[in-house]
Amino acid sequence: MKSELNLLKLSKKVKEYIKKVEKETGSIVSIKSSPCNGARCTINCKYIKVEINEEEFKNEPQEEIDFTIAHEVTHGFLSLKKNYCLIECVNCGHEEKKAIFLLQTMIEDIVVDKIIHEKNYISYTCLDNAKKTLKFICDKGKGGYFYEKYNDPTYKIKNKKIIFSYILAWGYLTYSISDKIDKKFILKYFKIVQKLCPKHYEEAKKIEEIILKNDIFNSEGYNKTIKECLKIWNLIEYVKAYTCISGEKKYLSLNEV
Repeated sequence: MKSELNLLKLSKKVKEYIKKVEKETGSIVSIKSSPCNGARCTINCKYIKVEINEEEFKNEPQEEIDFTIAHEVTHGFLSLKKNYCLIECVNCGHEEKKAIFLLQTMIEDIVVDKIIHEKNYISYTCLDNAKKTLKFICDKGKGGYFYEKYNDPTYKIKNKKIIFSYILAWGYLTYSISDKIDKKFILKYFKIVQKLCPKHYEEAKKIEEIILKNDIFNSEGYNKTIKECLKIWNLIEYVKAYTCISGEKKYLSLNEV
């Protein structure tokens, strides 16, 4: 493990988790300070690089820092140990690239969070995200209800963010082992999305069905889910999918996944 942090400290618990991931993947994990928003993971077939904005997290409890680092490292674990596919964007603009990122993240995050919840890393970030989304779609002060304004295709990414938030909340409710889940709020959130954003709700339900049908907790089911969701969002022509085997990329035919 290589750590280049100035403000944050890694707990013994998360250091041990990183060492285990390094051993199982045969890859080096590096943790670096970055001006990025929040935290992110970059995966090469031979390393896992986690970048975190230390200023954003310097006042967070150690539990949240540990969760964030473990979460990002586990993305690398799934790709380098469990054969979960990675995505390359090709010939696409900002809107398509952002939508591809949201799609892959919302599905893989369900798997990642289930794994680390079982290792006693708990966070409620997805609920905070749902609360922000709820405020946004109920806001009448910016030209009317959400569905009156954001049916405009100009707001495609905002539309996808609603689905992103919904699927993460659904995944948390469905798979989390935490006994502190605010089920009442999540169910209220689902009802409001269904009422104010019926098209987004219908699309989210389709994605739920795909996740349940394919079983995203193994690489074959996850890879199929990614392919089917890319088709729903008309993004399949903008991506190449690959896995990392023995330190080398192996490109997949999305028609065969």
